[in-house]
Amino acid sequence: MASILWFIVLIGILIFVHEGGHFLFAKLFNVRVITFCLGFGSPIRFGKLKLSWKPGETEYRIAWFPAGGFVRMLGDDPTEEVPEEDKARAFSTQAAWKRFLIILGGPLFSVLLAIPIYFITRVVDDRAPAPVVGKVVPGSPAEKAGLMVKDVLVQVGDTQVETWEDVKAGTQALGGAEMEVAVDRDGERLSFTLKPREELDETGLQLLGQRWDLGLRHLRQGNIIGVVTNDSPAGVAGLHTWDRILEVCGIPVEGWWDVLRILEVNGDHLVPVTVVRVSELKIGAVTIKGPVLVDTFIRPVPADRAPQGAWRTGKAYTGLEPVDLYVHKVSKGKPADKLGVKPGDKILSVFGRPIQSWEQFSRAVLEKPEGPIPMQIRSRGEIRQIDFVPEAIRQPNEFKQSIRKLGLGVEYTPNLLAGEYVPRKNRLMYAFEMSFADTGVAMYMNAIGFVRIFQGRVKATEAIGGPIMILDIAGKSAEKGWLYFVKIMALLSVLLGMLNLLPIPILDGGHIAFIAIESVMRRPIPIKARLIASYVGLILLAGLMVFAFGNDIHRYWSDITSIFK
Repeated sequence: MASILWFIVLIGILIFVHEGGHFLFAKLFNVRVITFCLGFGSPIRFGKLKLSWKPGETEYRIAWFPAGGFVRMLGDDPTEEVPEEDKARAFSTQAAWKRFLIILGGPLFSVLLAIPIYFITRVVDDRAPAPVVGKVVPGSPAEKAGLMVKDVLVQVGDTQVETWEDVKAGTQALGGAEMEVAVDRDGERLSFTLKPREELDETGLQLLGQRWDLGLRHLRQGNIIGVVTNDSPAGVAGLHTWDRILEVCGIPVEGWWDVLRILEVNGDHLVPVTVVRVSELKIGAVTIKGPVLVDTFIRPVPADRAPQGAWRTGKAYTGLEPVDLYVHKVSKGKPADKLGVKPGDKILSVFGRPIQSWEQFSRAVLEKPEGPIPMQIRSRGEIRQIDFVPEAIRQPNEFKQSIRKLGLGVEYTPNLLAGEYVPRKNRLMYAFEMSFADTGVAMYMNAIGFVRIFQGRVKATEAIGGPIMILDIAGKSAEKGWLYFVKIMALLSVLLGMLNLLPIPILDGGHIAFIAIESVMRRPIPIKARLIASYVGLILLAGLMVFAFGNDIHRYWSDITSIFK
């Protein structure tokens, strides 16, 4: 029921704004508007209450079928005969530029709706991500150049840095060219020369175009631990892989950086640790999962006793390491499952190169997508060599759209924590500028999405959805909070505006095309030709709606049938 309510709110606003654009431009040029309707069909009626009003010359309606709306103007039907005394206010008798603006008004307002929405989402955010390095991606240009966690970025390329957003902008500004990066490290200014590499895009769709990456992250490496083996010092101490470490040597820790620093200083001395783990608790006949604190001591052994690929300090081996590259789940029937990979195994190397992050693994897969790819894994203390051929793994997102990525068929736990933040300066000006930038990004992403469908790189059956999908999007986005909901509204509003500009008869883009042809020919298009084109457009639009609805049925069939069980 909540999803239906949010669907009505979402669709209602999108349709109202779009049709409102046509309506306002028609009124601006003194064109008579006969009907302003949200939805199609007859007006909604509850007993004697009818959602239809006519305070003047225009009837305002809310109709039953919420798949769109319309503004009916005097003379917008080419077969309609307009009385001589009303011709001055008929749509058909207006100058071409006026008719163009009236038709353009709908898509224009749909796109422009995104600007105030994005402004609101930006202006309520009073914190900015600080330009403090939370993580350096292993193997990246930043790591090779010597940048470190906790470095404060001062300049990236030609961009002076105040927030992490400036870091991103500076990285993209030079289009992949070599750049200087200046940082403040413990009060000392240091400068590095880096050449960005292309940003990893596992989907291959490049919806934001070609992007560049230095290997610097605002998010920090988290505090979820892996335990090398059960007979390692950490395993003997009773620690488990997937435990979240809270204290080391009595010092509170957040990310792995803190753990690393403390263990390096501690050397080979006894290590008291506190972790929290999710455990099953039996309360009578009921079993529930809940957090449990565990206090224990790790007795380190000399570093040279660490097994291959295990993390160690300069002096000691504790059996602790970050959980990155530990396999959490294995998908049945995929390459990992066929090769005997199990949950808890850790990937050590690919192509003979040691790796420390899933991003390194993904890049290695893209190096040789046809395979085979040699890799080493540690499974229950034993090192195994396997060769796997990447497979296109289908991963449905939260809206049941499929995303395909080449991979091994495993899932992992993102071991990340939020980075540092600072108060946002000049918040109003920032929100104003970013509202236009965000709208531009939304337009670009939607345009590239169209291109990818026509290129065949995205299947239409997976990309196109109908009312059931929009209902699902409305409900799930609302569950995440009003900010997420209105961002989705902005993106869909831009999509609505751009779709309506497609040169298909019946859509706004088709009407604009008619006006453009008339302007070139300097005479009206014959009514018969317009009617034929309109019928063709109607058939195309109806076919698209059936196709979208069919996709919805296929995508949500299990959810639909579960209602009747």
